[in-house]
Amino acid sequence: MSKDQRRAQTKKALLDALVICLEDQDFNDITTIRLVQTAGISRSSFYTHYKDKYEMIDSYQKELFHKLEYIFDKYEGKKEGAFLEIFEFLTREKLLSALLSTNGSKEIQDFLIHKLQRMIAEDFIDPTAEERALKGFEKDYASIYFAHAIFGACQAWINKGKKESPQEMTDFLLRFIPQYNHFKSIKKLQTISIVKAAFFFYNKILKIRK
Repeated sequence: MSKDQRRAQTKKALLDALVICLEDQDFNDITTIRLVQTAGISRSSFYTHYKDKYEMIDSYQKELFHKLEYIFDKYEGKKEGAFLEIFEFLTREKLLSALLSTNGSKEIQDFLIHKLQRMIAEDFIDPTAEERALKGFEKDYASIYFAHAIFGACQAWINKGKKESPQEMTDFLLRFIPQYNHFKSIKKLQTISIVKAAFFFYNKILKIRK
């Protein structure tokens, strides 16, 4: 086995070990000792490649940032495609799922929430219906609320073992996130506040988490 192959094997063993550790321990609480023991390597091997666990995860997270950025750019304005590809990506990437779980990395979680917020904000812009459009601060708060709700659904799906298919989760989210073009076709829109829609969606998320 070449040096490069051993290096790749060690890195994979450590990342696989991190997935296991994140099942029952917060990332910040995971020690180097537990990582190497779970990976079945020596501490000296770990420090040959990384200064600490933060350096280890940093390079992996950068790759994930680029991948998620690519997905959102690829499906700009098309939530169905973006949601579906993200859920499909999560079914393949065990470490990403672990990092998005309740024990995972706040950095990558915040990154995904920010991307979702920007996508959702577009739903509150409709130049043909100014009297019904949300004000600036209302749009900001609504997009923040729904971005966190969508992330919460994603996190609950991961915690429950990803029992639903990527398509089922995508269809679920598309039914309950605010889509302005859909709202325009509802004659009684004036009686439907964004707060009511938000609480309705929030209650659905609570049912998923149970």
